[in-house]
Amino acid sequence: MKKLYAVLLAMVMVLSLAACSQNAANNAGSGDEGESQNVEMQYMSLEELSDVLGTDGYTVLDVRKAADYETSHIPGAVSADMDAAVNGDTAAGEETMTTATEGLDDTLVVVCYSGNAYAQATTNALSAIGYDMSKVYTLEGGFNAWSETYPDNVE
Repeated sequence: MKKLYAVLLAMVMVLSLAACSQNAANNAGSGDEGESQNVEMQYMSLEELSDVLGTDGYTVLDVRKAADYETSHIPGAVSADMDAAVNGDTAAGEETMTTATEGLDDTLVVVCYSGNAYAQATTNALSAIGYDMSKVYTLEGGFNAWSETYPDNVE
């Protein structure tokens, strides 16, 4: 009985190792699509953005859907719709960021809805196109927090 138990235990271990190896092989080719490949974001507070808004050397990139930007946005913000990238089209996101940052060497403040998915897709795209990531910040809380804190500073 002990031998049977030992054989069964060994088989379970072998099958577990094989399954882990298969998962690792499947994930090896996933590239930037995996969440583990996300570039770390750095943040700018609402107050910090308020202090530098309109200052030379800073560009506010509103990466929400273009229709939402048209409805309301932070004054001076540039629309760069990253909806396609959020939905998995990383090439479209990189193209959008290449166009949005052409000729820029500014500090970028990425504004999305809440500072999460759209900001992460944008940060990943900016890194992929070689933008200086020491100059890329995500607005804490995104446009939702901005419009609640500064309702009179929304166009």
